[in-house]
Amino acid sequence: MNKASQSTTVSRKGKTVLYIANTDWYLFNFRKNLIKRASQEGWNVRLACGVSGYTTALAAEGWPVETLPLDSRGANPLREARALYKVIRLFRREQPDVAHLFTLKCVLYGCLAAPFSRNTRFVGALTGMGYLFTSNRLSVRLLKQLVIAMLRAGLKISQAHLIFQNEFDQQEFINQKLLPVERTSVIRGSGVDCEKFHPNNRVAPDDGKIRLLFCGRLISEKGIHDYLEATAKLREQGYTFDSKIAGQPYPGNPSSLSAEEVSALYDSETHTYLGHQDDMPALLAATDVVVLPTYYREGTPKVLLEAAAAGCILVTTTIPACEGLVERGVNGFYIEPRSCEQLADSLRRIIETDDADRQKMRTASRRIAITKFSDHQVNEATKELYEASPATAIR
Repeated sequence: MNKASQSTTVSRKGKTVLYIANTDWYLFNFRKNLIKRASQEGWNVRLACGVSGYTTALAAEGWPVETLPLDSRGANPLREARALYKVIRLFRREQPDVAHLFTLKCVLYGCLAAPFSRNTRFVGALTGMGYLFTSNRLSVRLLKQLVIAMLRAGLKISQAHLIFQNEFDQQEFINQKLLPVERTSVIRGSGVDCEKFHPNNRVAPDDGKIRLLFCGRLISEKGIHDYLEATAKLREQGYTFDSKIAGQPYPGNPSSLSAEEVSALYDSETHTYLGHQDDMPALLAATDVVVLPTYYREGTPKVLLEAAAAGCILVTTTIPACEGLVERGVNGFYIEPRSCEQLADSLRRIIETDDADRQKMRTASRRIAITKFSDHQVNEATKELYEASPATAIR
């Protein structure tokens, strides 16, 4: 360790960073390397999250974990009041130097708790706007207005700095006058571990068929219906390929595949339905093309970052969340959202491409992942925000 890094570590010794997320799954799968890096650099790490099966794995890393009732889909006023109360108690007890809040609900509750943690630097990471910002249902629109009002108050109280994963979401918050541009940053996604996801792990197909993968929630906004329609059209035209679908339905979202539709996928002769997958490196190593025809208000789709690092060809949409992931015709194709015709055409072009040119496309995906989206770059940019002094806030 050089002298500069030694002095930095000493200056952080005794300082606490508190990470809050809806689920332990999110912290383990999306932010583990960031948390580990902060710990290695001398921060006292504390975690607080909802429970979904990964608490033990996080605690095994030596990080204390506080469980919180933070359900991203929760809308029961009494339960939400209880969750906010627990967040307030957590801040009052821990008094962290930095609080890093992930997802909209955690940003909202963490910022509202700011008066109880007076010397804390608040950093919020919005990983996407989700159903609240995409639905046209009257009940959801009314809830959105309430959330925006509470968020405006919380951001004013905490003087939080918000990280967005794309400029479109950033501009929406600025236009809503929720906070000034100087308290915002755009950092593309949570980054990808380019050692964990590597094309050297690729497993060639036994039958020579090109292997397609849809990986995401089984909701219309993620493009599952478009994928099913486009692949059916290709088969009708005589094209042969292997198709896998990984992901689960999203109960409570009216656009989710029904239980009957999921059952039909299990029995399908044209798709292999895998359900939820934990071992993404192995899944992507046995994949040639990752297809995500999404129009969901997300940040930057993690599966596309992992697929690029693993050397997969990408087909996705022109929404802001996917910007910069594809170079048209070089490592894949962009299509317009909800365009089954364009999706089928793009997949047909990849299927008809010879092996040598498809290898060039895989190599290009890897280059894009390393140069633009590695977790090392993302984590360094994120941790720079921790070093600023706590903003002067109204507390």
